[in-house]
Amino acid sequence: MPFFAQLDPKTIWNAPNGSSQLWMMIILALLAMVALTFGLMRAPTQLRRPIVAGVTFISGLFYVLYWLYPQPIARSVPDDKPRNFSEAVGFWIADAQPVVANISNIVAGFLIGLGIYSLLRIHLRKLFKQQKDWFFSLVLVVSLVSMTLFGYWDWVNRQGPAGGAIPYIPGPGWGFQQYARDLLFDGLLQQMDAAMFSIVAFYIMSAGYRAFRARSIEATILLITALVVLLSFMGVIQFAWDGMIKNQAHQNPDAFIQNFRLTEVYGWIRKTIQTPAILGIDFGVGIGLMAMGLRIWLSLERTGGTD
Repeated sequence: MPFFAQLDPKTIWNAPNGSSQLWMMIILALLAMVALTFGLMRAPTQLRRPIVAGVTFISGLFYVLYWLYPQPIARSVPDDKPRNFSEAVGFWIADAQPVVANISNIVAGFLIGLGIYSLLRIHLRKLFKQQKDWFFSLVLVVSLVSMTLFGYWDWVNRQGPAGGAIPYIPGPGWGFQQYARDLLFDGLLQQMDAAMFSIVAFYIMSAGYRAFRARSIEATILLITALVVLLSFMGVIQFAWDGMIKNQAHQNPDAFIQNFRLTEVYGWIRKTIQTPAILGIDFGVGIGLMAMGLRIWLSLERTGGTD
């Protein structure tokens, strides 16, 4: 029997709950993170960048291997065992991916907590010292605490017996926390978001007016194209224009003039011009993201820092 076929498929990533192996790895991981944290705090300034760069490279290397290394195929039986070293590495990476993803979510949660702490520290200091515009800091702190409190309170009360959340359906049986949550989130937050976006629409219209002025051939083409697209979304104008074209081509349904209906013109613009242009932009953005990801992964990005 090959050596790898004798290995236990239960690795540190999928050890049974409550097993000694799982508890041992949890304790070792906690000790390693505490040691790394204190090491970074005690390390000289010139050594912190290489340490952070090394951790960043190792973290990015895992997902590079996850996407590029051959993964187990049709691994439906939990007790499947690798047959060679290549499959053993593939099994290990596949088992580690959900755990690493959860670690990423935990780190993101800590980052959100760090942001909340920073906001509270800045605005509470401004509030207690009654600095300029301290009233706005009071509104922010009260809103943050109120939405967190009532949102969590409502979530706890909506938990079903099996752990599933009860659907959020307004009606009889609502308590104070449901009404408060509905007022804060649906009655205030969403309405203020809608008002903010409605204000942004005027800036978009102003920018569009400045961009669509026919100062050159390219600007004229852009103006005409934008005008056709806008008119195609206006139901009254679209109905009147398409109706006029239909009446003129009543005797010959296959007449060429049928191609000048607003719906047809807009469809041609969207399929022939808009979609290929968006795909080209997405392709360029993808290349830029890949280049930026490589720079961050290899710690070549120096934005905001000094060498």
